[in-house]
Amino acid sequence: MSAGSQSIAKAESPFVSAFGISVVVSVLLAVVFLHVLGLPLTGFALLLSAGALLWMTFRYPTTALGTVLAFMSIYPITFLLAKFFGPPYVASFEGCDRVALLLLACVLWKRHGVKLAAPDWFLIVCFGLALLRLAFGGSLILLLADFSFVIAYAAGRVATLTAGQQKVWARCAVWIVAVLSVLGMSELFIFGPAPRGILYLSVAPAFTPDGVLDGRFFADSFTGLRESATMVSPPFFALLCMAALVIWWVYCRNLLPAAMITAGLICSVTRSAWLGTALAIPLLAVIMGQKRRLSKYAALTLALFVASVPLLGLGDYLFSTKTGQDRSAQEHQESIVQGLQFVIGHPFGAGPGNYERPPGAKNTIITTSSAPFMESSYLMLASEYGVITSLCFLGFLLAALRQLWRERTPLAYAAVGILVGFGGAMMVAPLHQEFALASWIWFPVGLAIRFPPAPEGRSCLP
Repeated sequence: MSAGSQSIAKAESPFVSAFGISVVVSVLLAVVFLHVLGLPLTGFALLLSAGALLWMTFRYPTTALGTVLAFMSIYPITFLLAKFFGPPYVASFEGCDRVALLLLACVLWKRHGVKLAAPDWFLIVCFGLALLRLAFGGSLILLLADFSFVIAYAAGRVATLTAGQQKVWARCAVWIVAVLSVLGMSELFIFGPAPRGILYLSVAPAFTPDGVLDGRFFADSFTGLRESATMVSPPFFALLCMAALVIWWVYCRNLLPAAMITAGLICSVTRSAWLGTALAIPLLAVIMGQKRRLSKYAALTLALFVASVPLLGLGDYLFSTKTGQDRSAQEHQESIVQGLQFVIGHPFGAGPGNYERPPGAKNTIITTSSAPFMESSYLMLASEYGVITSLCFLGFLLAALRQLWRERTPLAYAAVGILVGFGGAMMVAPLHQEFALASWIWFPVGLAIRFPPAPEGRSCLP
């Protein structure tokens, strides 16, 4: 930098500081003025927050992206609390999480651009076929809900993080979920289901069809409450724990956050997430050459699980699962069989409308589809948009896995583990709709996909 430019910067700095101070003073005066007039500050706070996010988006998009992704882990319960305690117009902000991440993706795409890879083309064709099916009947809102995960994936595709930034992202993600896991246990052991039941009965009645929390928060042969923490229901929190454990395995060595997250995963009592974690971690141990580490931590995990059985009262639940007497498992099997029969009879789908219709509450959710509730994301997509669309979605997963498998980077390893774990969990549960979870699942997958992939044999493990 020349002497002239340095002098200009020094001359401008007092004005920049003065402008910043004036902005802060103006905001404080506006708050005091509104308070004196007795006007509610909620709208002003929302406007101020939106302005700050817009400024960060265009000035520091990477920082804004990290802030939004971190906030996604607490957004579901935060928004419900805002609807409960805030003014009525707060409900009109539903979907603002998608808008915020979409805006960030557009800004980053403008700055960095993107070269489409094979997984991208599969996803584009999948979404195009879904739009084509919508022309013959269905709900646009429900289609957008089914494919909202594309926003998180696209944000990852256009973002660029250095190796150091990736480590910071990973460690923050691990500790966020670890803290949420411990805080979420207070609902199980201290507060009970009443506070969440009152909240959902007021602002989320789909979860309380009979005036109390529905079956998603409990389990057959299990008398306790399943942990949900800040997510809307236990299955989504469990998959959040799974993703955090995968990220921990690749980037971290500290045992404390892993134990905290594992405890939260156990307390969620969600077999689909247990299955996903059991698929992902051993696979990573093999491809990363960490079999000894796997054996050590597997023993510790088993000890933690055994200790939790009497504490949580999981004995009857595990016994019924082992003996095949679990009614929930039987309903899972029946749902898959009915789903297969429906898909065979409707190969072109019944249109979008089978979105989040829980068992036992079929009359409380308005749908546009004649399809039965299916406990599988793949079957649900096929029932709505047709077999070819579901196969394109599966092709997207396999193409992404194939490309990531070629790379030898920590980010690629984490993405492979998340993709395998979540892909396995989607076989037995409809998990693709929740956007807060999708932001943690699909962002690292999109971020890890490079075109062309890294050369074979390249390694940059932390």
